[in-house]
Amino acid sequence: MYNAPILKKALRILKLVVGENRPLGVTEIARSLAISKSTAFGVLKSLEEEGFIVKDESTKKYVTGTEIVELSKKVMWTLDLASVARPFLEQVVELVDETAFLGTRDGDAVRVIDVVEPKKELKISGPVGAHFSLDAGVIGKVFFSAMENEEILSLVSKQGLPGHTENSITDPTLFLEEIEKVRKRGYAVDLEEYLKGMRAIGALIYSGRFPVAALWVVGFTSSMNDEKLPGIINHVKYAAEAISSRLSPFLSK
Repeated sequence: MYNAPILKKALRILKLVVGENRPLGVTEIARSLAISKSTAFGVLKSLEEEGFIVKDESTKKYVTGTEIVELSKKVMWTLDLASVARPFLEQVVELVDETAFLGTRDGDAVRVIDVVEPKKELKISGPVGAHFSLDAGVIGKVFFSAMENEEILSLVSKQGLPGHTENSITDPTLFLEEIEKVRKRGYAVDLEEYLKGMRAIGALIYSGRFPVAALWVVGFTSSMNDEKLPGIINHVKYAAEAISSRLSPFLSK
């Protein structure tokens, strides 16, 4: 396995500073990790610039920075969310026999934090950690529904509305009309708008009044046919509401 040497040293230094939980000087860090003082200083300087560690100018020693603390909070929140949602994703998959995804907003994209797949051979697959743009079919509709129209138009003006298939909505006015339908119904539908031959149903997950994630189910059009769609919609909405009700205690995080 290939390891970038300087990255490996940076991670070792970061782990040492966090693990010791006390101010450490360059000499002590270099000695503890058996690296040169010049290398340790260079890495520390970079970590300091990124906010992962802080240098006390009076003692010239380093401690954990706010960025690593904030990153830790985000990781713990994600773990809490995935842990709470997992049983409901599994239940949805058992009921609809299609793949269920759980994702959170990550800037101008959506990051998948959990996936549950059905046991059948012909299914949609996707890895945890994958990123999708906000114009990606049902995902975009779901997250856009929690935004003000002005914010949506601002993002659309920058990114555009790509015509992924002939079913994609590329007109901003029509897109806003579709988003208003999502707000009223409480769920979004993608009928081969992002990928030909695929359909998806999605709904927002809330912590209190704040949208924090989305649950969506994806399958082939042949299996998610018109007859099955109403049932899938009900199951997705119920699961999203059930997860939301259990996330309310985490609102203060």
